[in-house]
Order: sequence, then C-alpha cells, then structure tokens
Amino acid sequence: MSLFANIDHLAAAKGIIALLVETPEHAREFRGLGRWQPILTSSMMLLSMSGLLSIRLVIDHHTLILQKENDQVIGVVIPTGHAIAKSLRRMIRRLAKRPRNLSSRSKNSSSGVDGERNRFSRNSGISAVQPSSHILR
Repeated sequence: MSLFANIDHLAAAKGIIALLVETPEHAREFRGLGRWQPILTSSMMLLSMSGLLSIRLVIDHHTLILQKENDQVIGVVIPTGHAIAKSLRRMIRRLAKRPRNLSSRSKNSSSGVDGERNRFSRNSGISAVQPSSHILR
C-alpha cells in the first residue's frame, strides 16, 4: 500500500498541477507539468533537511505542499487558494495506506434520490419524504 500505487488517483484530482512521489521501493515518479519536476525535487531535499513531516512553499500563484507519510514522501503543486488545499493532507494520509482503483465503485451505493432514501432509512430514525397519495383541499 503506497502513494506510488495511488499516484494516478492523486494526479486526477481537480486542482493538482503536478506531483512527485518518492518511496524506498520505487524510483521517484512524477505526474503533471514538467517544469515543476526540478522544483519539486529540490523541495523534497528541503523537507528532508528540515526534519519536519510537512512543509508548504508559496511560489507566485502556486503552493507546493510536501508531506512525509511513514517512509513515503510526496510533493504536490496546486494553485494558491484552491479548495483542494483543505482536504489534501487527509487525502494523502488516506491514500498512503491503500491502493485505489480509479474505475471501481461500490456496487451497493446508489446515486440520486434512491441514494438519499437509502441513506435516511438506515437506522437513523429519519424517513425520507414520500409523495402523498392524496391531495389536500
């Protein structure tokens, strides 16, 4: 289970411009705009020299987020102020633990109105509004 196995899932997330993953088992793997690769590589050296688990660097209109999870290191470039910044650390922590398939979806989950009815009917004591069978006059 590694960030390396989930690199394509991370790269497909909205707002990710570039990312670089380094694990002991694999060589560095890069996705995104090529001009960011040397900057992310240098930033990873800065992270290792700092001894911190995560750092943020702001370069003009871009933010670099570097994070160490166990023995894996990831560097991500996003636009400064992008909404993904709020959940990126949690996403990285979660994906560092298990591989994820982009095309897989739970067969038990449903979408739309039926999904809402199922969500409300499960042990919550709240029932979904059902269409009335009679009209009030």
